[in-house]
Amino acid sequence: MPIRMTDDQRNPGADRRSSGGGANQGGGGGGMGSLLPMLIGLLMKKPKLMLLVLGIGAVLYFTGGLKGCLGEGGGNVAQLLQFATGGNMDPAVYDKAEVYEPLTDNVNAPLPERFSLEKYAPQRLNQGQQGSCVAWASAYAARTIVEAAEGNKDPNSTAFSPAYMYNQIKIEGSDCQGSYIQRAMEQMSRNGALPFSQFGYTDQSCSKEPSTAETQRALPFKIKGFQRLSQAGDPNSMVDMAAMKQQLSQGSPIVIGMMVGGSFMQDMMGQDKWLPAQSDYGMQGFGGHAMCVIGYDDYKFNDEYKAGMGGFQIMNSWGPEWGKNGLAWVSYDDFRHFTKEAYAVYPMGDGVDVAPSTFDIRFGLPLVDAAGDATGEYIALRHVGGRTFRTEKPIAKGTRFKVEMTNNVECYTYCFGQETDGSTYILFPNTPKHSPYCGITGTRQFPRDQSMTADEVGTTDVMTILVYREAIDFNKVDAALKASTAPGMDAKLNAVMGNELTDAASMRYTMGKTFGAAGAASKAAMAIVLEIEKR
Repeated sequence: MPIRMTDDQRNPGADRRSSGGGANQGGGGGGMGSLLPMLIGLLMKKPKLMLLVLGIGAVLYFTGGLKGCLGEGGGNVAQLLQFATGGNMDPAVYDKAEVYEPLTDNVNAPLPERFSLEKYAPQRLNQGQQGSCVAWASAYAARTIVEAAEGNKDPNSTAFSPAYMYNQIKIEGSDCQGSYIQRAMEQMSRNGALPFSQFGYTDQSCSKEPSTAETQRALPFKIKGFQRLSQAGDPNSMVDMAAMKQQLSQGSPIVIGMMVGGSFMQDMMGQDKWLPAQSDYGMQGFGGHAMCVIGYDDYKFNDEYKAGMGGFQIMNSWGPEWGKNGLAWVSYDDFRHFTKEAYAVYPMGDGVDVAPSTFDIRFGLPLVDAAGDATGEYIALRHVGGRTFRTEKPIAKGTRFKVEMTNNVECYTYCFGQETDGSTYILFPNTPKHSPYCGITGTRQFPRDQSMTADEVGTTDVMTILVYREAIDFNKVDAALKASTAPGMDAKLNAVMGNELTDAASMRYTMGKTFGAAGAASKAAMAIVLEIEKR
């Protein structure tokens, strides 16, 4: 039998979200009580308006009308205060997004201690009374940032329209009060975005549909892609903050879904940092809100609040009055507690090395324990001819390992196994939610949540690692490999991939616990075949 995927036996719930409220939970009627101090504090200077707002709030309270835009609780009251939110967080919708395989810790090439995309961010505007925060965070913030960063453009003249997006992704029947971040990501991937100058915004209506000409003009502004950043495949797992920092440091803004209310709305005028009140942590009456993370600083909170704590820089859509010019910092601990969803938007460039002369990929097979944690040992391999590597000595049956890869260029990685009858099957991506994209150059281990295992049958397992410059239909490739009558995996690759593969004879190979291949970058793909002997 061939290599099989086995689940990593992690501590149940270890990677799940912190307590204090789910993605779509809120306070119901109780939320009004928690928002009253905020209402009073903001409206003390306008007593008549305060009485009007409290009166409307009371009606909403007793009629069950308090619904947030990314969940329930506090949303409509917030809108009366010019703090509209506007998205919905649903684990089932979040689960549709691909999971990013993050880089491993690299002491030789550590991440910078701080990084910000602020210079590429457009001026902070106010979404007004409309619950369109998803479009503001995705189109106006994230899409503008990657466009401005690509050619060092002026973000204000480059800015994309939130209305063009929101009017197409709104939740029907919501009265312009909500959408899902996943919808925004799919919209930008499939249909693009339209410049703000070509599709204006008003918070009074979301009924205007784009014309055929406008949808055509939006197509050139598709994003390259997006990925969900969570610690596990489970949609209820915590956001992966290490992966967020990796993405940010290489130009990817992060669109998040965060539970907000209390002091986040009440006390943030002119404030550079959000320091939550103790009452905020229960999230009673909070509603969901989409924003864009544009930076991080590992020492931002070092002088106060939580000594030695870093934080993320967030761009909001409540105008320049909120925070400091529409931006604010949230500590890592608080970010982990209040944030429920995170999506990275791929940079528009081609990675660090835009036109590499060499396709240089290094691999390793690190051994892991039952929990999927690396033991520090590797399976050593030697090059035996063609594209094929073989273990220096047999491994024990039942051995668990992952694939470690270091890439010098943006690429997509796929693994195929071989059955005892010679047919192939897909090893990675191991589920539809696992992404093969390796846009950030560096070293990563995959798959997450599962490990590859040498079973008890036979003495040799065969697998191949295929690395492409562009995404491919890997199910179609697997079907073609199955149909091939060529003898052996290397011959099947030659028969199916043809001229797309870098010629094996022209590759330069390295051997040992880390092994790899380098060759001309003129070809679309490279591949290696692994023969893993076992006993």
